[in-house]
Amino acid sequence: MPDDFIRPWGDPALYERAEPIAIFDDLLRARAARLCRTLEHADGAGLAATQVGWLRRLFAFRLGREQTADVLVNPRVVWHSEQVETFVEGCLSFSAVPVAVRRPFAVRIEGFDVYGNRVELECEDFSASLMQHEIDHLDGILTLHRADRAERHRAITELLSGTTGDLLAA
Repeated sequence: MPDDFIRPWGDPALYERAEPIAIFDDLLRARAARLCRTLEHADGAGLAATQVGWLRRLFAFRLGREQTADVLVNPRVVWHSEQVETFVEGCLSFSAVPVAVRRPFAVRIEGFDVYGNRVELECEDFSASLMQHEIDHLDGILTLHRADRAERHRAITELLSGTTGDLLAA
């Protein structure tokens, strides 16, 4: 069983901007561990604290199914490439409806671990897409906000109908 309920599309928590974390204590580490367990149980790649209703700047991620989840606290993009790619992103709050979005191909992320140690990650391709997706969640931004008009219409139609169609047919 997951520790936390993942909020579905439409839940107000998904549209809220998360507050920075100032105290790196046992409570934070316990919440981070719960977020990681919830992510792994859902078999996802990333899960923002806002997706479980905790409005703090923290997300769990794993770059492969075989990896254990890790977390970033107060993450921010400090650099991004000019090269932009289209990524087809899934989201644990959107059921099985992937959304195509254009994002920088490479990013540098700064943040902290759960002990308050500074972390810097250089990411490209899938990992860059993942990091940007989760940071967007912390800002109350969904992939639907980043998608072009036709893609947004297709995805919302699928979400409302409860069906999943072929993304490439959009």
